Amino acid sequence: MIKKIFSLIIGLVALSQPLVAQNDAAADGDSWIIYDRVASDGMSLVVLALKDNPQAQTLLQTGHATAVVCRADSVSYMGMPQDIARLYALEDRIAADAALRAAGAIHIASVTGQDQRRIFVVHPNLLDLSPILDATPISGYSCAAEAVVDRLPLIQLVTPTAIDIQLAGDQSVIMNLEKNGDNGSAARKTDFWFYGPRASLDKLAADLQTHGFSVDHLVTSPEGIVLSREMLVTMATFRTLTPVLINAAQNSGVQYDGWETVVVQPSTQP
Repeated sequence: MIKKIFSLIIGLVALSQPLVAQNDAAADGDSWIIYDRVASDGMSLVVLALKDNPQAQTLLQTGHATAVVCRADSVSYMGMPQDIARLYALEDRIAADAALRAAGAIHIASVTGQDQRRIFVVHPNLLDLSPILDATPISGYSCAAEAVVDRLPLIQLVTPTAIDIQLAGDQSVIMNLEKNGDNGSAARKTDFWFYGPRASLDKLAADLQTHGFSVDHLVTSPEGIVLSREMLVTMATFRTLTPVLINAAQNSGVQYDGWETVVVQPSTQP
């Protein structure tokens, strides 16, 4: 995947310079992603998943999986547990426990919703997590370990899609805009970058023209195109737009590589 390298520290970005959406994983160590799901009962789920870890992915497919299910005494009307920060000590203990690490166990995801938080651990051989749970009681929660029998739903739940990954990048940049006093509600020119064969890029441009995109300029070495659109820069906008962009890029056989826009501070907004 072609990556553009730009700083996301917009405190150092001048007003006329662009802010870029990108989703690069850290060069070393684990990277995590947060995204939303809807459970089969219609309840909202928030998924924190480990990504870009080949060993964890292998264990997820072929090893054992355990869910530490922590049911909350207090929940919101949407089924979200209250005070989930209390569970962080347990998650840290599971991730750092010497015996678990020696056994090859990896904390692969935490899923919040449906009145509980489920901490998923994958491991090569059978493990008993009850000693850790007994040693780390959490006020306001009742926690128990359960073997994951049906593996496919777990794989689908903790594996982010291309749309999940891009929306996480969108969210990161929008949060930085907000830190700089830009709530995204002022329409501004926003550029979107794509790379691939010229014929495929031409098809993409034609397909996205119906969504208000126009060709800003072409890119060479590697071959690409920049499409522009006058738009608001909010998560509400990108939740609708990003799936369109991902699907259009896949249908055209090109690589979508993120977006950039200028910071619009309150004093410059109309």
